[in-house]
Amino acid sequence: MEQSLTEEYLAGQVEILLSGAEQDKLPVLSGLYALAEECRAKAELIPYAAFKEPAVRENCAPWREFRAMIGAELFGVLVELVGQERPSRVRAQAGDIMACLWHPCGIGRLLEKFEERRETLEEDPPVRILRDLGAIGTEAAAKALMWLWGSGMDSDAAGALGICFGTAAQDFLLTNASLHTDSYVRSICLAHLRPPITKEKADLLITRLSCGTQNERFIAAMKVKEFRLAAAVPALISARARKDDGALLGVIDEALAALRGVR
Repeated sequence: MEQSLTEEYLAGQVEILLSGAEQDKLPVLSGLYALAEECRAKAELIPYAAFKEPAVRENCAPWREFRAMIGAELFGVLVELVGQERPSRVRAQAGDIMACLWHPCGIGRLLEKFEERRETLEEDPPVRILRDLGAIGTEAAAKALMWLWGSGMDSDAAGALGICFGTAAQDFLLTNASLHTDSYVRSICLAHLRPPITKEKADLLITRLSCGTQNERFIAAMKVKEFRLAAAVPALISARARKDDGALLGVIDEALAALRGVR
């Protein structure tokens, strides 16, 4: 398709999407979706976790390359199609393009697709939907992930929330790192806590070192090292005295070494 992206061609695409019949719009959207997948494939070469960094998301979000390729006018038409109130195949396909590109206006379409899959969640969990919401990363995307919480994929949702911006996602992870009934989900939430360190985060890390599962103690020790949390030294020493497996003792020793001299 790239060889056809002349100004004349793009103007024709705009005209079809603005005033053409549905049967004419759908092939145009199919072609644009194929191009969107190419842009997304390049972005997926970047580690998913890197998208928690604002500079990475700013420079590497696939919708930016896509917009540069098709022009602002055609891109704006797609955004307008996604925002149409009346459900239609055109709106759905435009939404699929924006969701594929990790653009914020695709959040609604991702939620629609999740609802379409609700009956098959146990057999085939739509993890890609959660990851797409995480890659979008806005406050609205975080709220969508919170809304999907409890659908049986909390560990995947926690990972997606971990790369969302804003304090709401971090507050939600902190709460579930403490209160979730599944220790594995608690561990994932704990692993995705980010700076700045707060009293609540510090207290939870110290608590998990003292009375968490072995996996929670392992992750807590890593986070203590990352946050350079000097107040956790007594808890680290106490955890080391339990003489757990070598991997846990190793990460505790690394944390103690990193905190030596930190006040």
